[in-house]
Amino acid sequence: MKVKVVMIIFLLVVLSFCSREKEPEPTSKKPPEPFPVKPAPEKPSYVIGVSYQNLAFPYVAALQKAAQNAAEKLGVKLIETDAFNDTGKELENVERMLGQKIDCLAFEAASLDASVVSIEAANRAGVPVVQFNGKANGGDYATFVGSEQIESGELLGQWLADFHRRSGKDKLRGVYLRGVAGQVTDIARNDGFKKRLDQEGLTDRIELVEQYADYDRGKGQTVTESILSRDKNYDFIIANNDDMILGALQAVMQFNLGGKIQLVGVDGLPETLAAIKTGKIAATVFQNPEAQGAGGIEYCVRHLNGEALEKEILIPFELVVPINVDKFIQIADRVYVK
Repeated sequence: MKVKVVMIIFLLVVLSFCSREKEPEPTSKKPPEPFPVKPAPEKPSYVIGVSYQNLAFPYVAALQKAAQNAAEKLGVKLIETDAFNDTGKELENVERMLGQKIDCLAFEAASLDASVVSIEAANRAGVPVVQFNGKANGGDYATFVGSEQIESGELLGQWLADFHRRSGKDKLRGVYLRGVAGQVTDIARNDGFKKRLDQEGLTDRIELVEQYADYDRGKGQTVTESILSRDKNYDFIIANNDDMILGALQAVMQFNLGGKIQLVGVDGLPETLAAIKTGKIAATVFQNPEAQGAGGIEYCVRHLNGEALEKEILIPFELVVPINVDKFIQIADRVYVK
């Protein structure tokens, strides 16, 4: 009897053990996570402050359009200001934008030296600066996107040296229309122009009547009219921007000197390119507003995203003459306000 009882107990224990072995396993063996899963971060939306030299200039207006196109493509917001070539206004604009908590300042300096205070204001506020087109000579900045303005002057000098050789004359007489006195771009272009003439050994073979016309088309016309009313015996007129050379063209046509005086500017405005195509203007030095304006915004975003940048992103100037003008018309059509 005792043996039967023992056997029954033994069988019950075995059956109990087997029953536990066959219990269904849990549907998941994954242990609970120690921290909540964070969603992937969204693409940051930055606010970029933009300071322009003077939007009255067509080239600067083209820079703005290029900057706006880039901002739309990159999904960033712009706060835009116009310095009107006044460095006091420029600083006021920058300080106001800094008060609006911009993430980066895209800065087109109006002056080599006086614009430094605006960059330093951004430095004190801890806001990174990307300079474009016009570069100031101080302050901390992430990069400069633009062209070496001295190069544009050198290309003016190159054109004039070639013209001197073609003319067969020992000496040439010309008018040189300067921009705004003391302004960063005008100083650099003048330095490059005079440097190239010196390198070509032409300093004593080029007689220049030099006068400021403030980059303005109307002033370019009136200054040229005043000069030509006294003396029409000039071989060329060179200007530090295309607005002035387009004004000079009007004066030249009024005096029936079309084709007798060669005209050359800088920037590559659509009207200048069209006049090169028809032979009314000899050449211009093309400065690319699309690359510079868009670049100012793009490199702000790259810097904010942590990308290491070169100190300078340089965009070369190019000499435009009738043989290659169509290439530059295509670029100008995309950014110049019609």
